Amino acid sequence: MAVPRRTLLLAAATLVVTGVAAVVAFALGSGAGQPERPSANPEGPYVVSAIDYHFHDAHPTFPIGPDRDLVVRNVGRNVHNVTIPALGYSQDVRPGHELTIADVAEQLGAAGRYPFFCRFHRDRGMKGSIVIANA
Repeated sequence: MAVPRRTLLLAAATLVVTGVAAVVAFALGSGAGQPERPSANPEGPYVVSAIDYHFHDAHPTFPIGPDRDLVVRNVGRNVHNVTIPALGYSQDVRPGHELTIADVAEQLGAAGRYPFFCRFHRDRGMKGSIVIANA
């Protein structure tokens, strides 16, 4: 007897949701891989966490102002990369390490939205934007 396609799709979706919920529950319970929230303090660095396979807080809701560093911390299990075409910048960051781009607004030179991505996982959607405020 053949199982209706809709039943198979529903069963597959249930398995996916259950698996995702289990992974999220484990991560939340263990504290492992928890991204750091970016500082709303305009004097501190803006922190983006690289997690397998996305950048957390890579779409700032407030612009980065002058004299503010951009820090990317790899809290995932894979090597990631930060490529910022407007700067001609591309740097790998190993798990448990971070990179800092000092005074990113000054380096970019003008207010606006600047894309960046992981060259290893861009096809998985690992990309974001740096939003620079008017000086």
